[in-house]
Amino acid sequence: MSVWAHLTTRIYRALLALYPPEFRAEFGYEMQSVFNEAICDRSGRQSMVQFLRELCDLPSSLLEAYAADRLLGGTISMNEESISPSTRWQAFLGTLPFLAFGVSSMIGKVDPISNLRGHDAEMVVYALALAGLLIGWIRGFPLWSYSYLGWAFVLAWANTNMRISGTDWGYRIWIPFGVAVLIALLWTRSLQPIKGFFRDIWKDWTRLSLAMYALCGWVSMIYDENHHPYLLAFMLASTLVTAGAAWFFLRSSSIRGRILAIVGGFMIAIIIDSICYATWDWYEYHGIPKQTAIWYQQVWNRIVILFYWVIFLFWPFIVESIGRKTTRRTG
Repeated sequence: MSVWAHLTTRIYRALLALYPPEFRAEFGYEMQSVFNEAICDRSGRQSMVQFLRELCDLPSSLLEAYAADRLLGGTISMNEESISPSTRWQAFLGTLPFLAFGVSSMIGKVDPISNLRGHDAEMVVYALALAGLLIGWIRGFPLWSYSYLGWAFVLAWANTNMRISGTDWGYRIWIPFGVAVLIALLWTRSLQPIKGFFRDIWKDWTRLSLAMYALCGWVSMIYDENHHPYLLAFMLASTLVTAGAAWFFLRSSSIRGRILAIVGGFMIAIIIDSICYATWDWYEYHGIPKQTAIWYQQVWNRIVILFYWVIFLFWPFIVESIGRKTTRRTG
């Protein structure tokens, strides 16, 4: 081992002392071993780049570890062997329903096209979501298929009481969903994909968060009863941000990257939505008496909303962490 490699490994060992004791006890040796191998297998310049990369990741890694230790009394699962980035084609497939719904929402806002056309376009997205879910089921539920699972549920739920093409569908909107499930079962003639579905979620809880992120996308891009003069520009921005977050989620190879992708994307989408409503006098449009709005109250409201949405997105992680801690105590 070179002098540089020996020095960096000693520094890295000292930095591990910054992590919570429980985290060090469970992952410290593994992290040190992986770092030592990475340093020893590289040249001097490459090992320096690797060391600097670890230093850049240190603040967010410490924040992640301490947040889990303080809030949940456990550590974040480092099940990295189940975390693999999607290819560009797979990421595009997973991002497609987000883009499609954004386009369908904009179609519903364009004059002289009626709002009825917008619902028809939304049904096209619903059909796309069911087709993607069916293909994903047959292929064993790859990561990109969780986008289609989430959108299929969200669009069926959102349109349960909606009149589409002059027809009040009611709960019949769930019939195509049931048909897609039936076709998948007949095609595979096995319950193995379902078993694999739950097994993959148990190994990688972020898969379920991707499915639930579809509801965040629906909320961010619907712009219901909004008549801002530049509405389409705001809707386009929300669509690109929300879909972009899904793209980076699918391309990420770490839990940390996936968390930052969808939380960051949703935060930016909330900001865009807030700017849209703040720059449009909707009180006057709807003939409602104006109310005095204090800016810090508006900021606080957005923070509270974001807090609840983050809990919604990451409750699978919370459940997993509690379960892992319970297992360690009873083991």
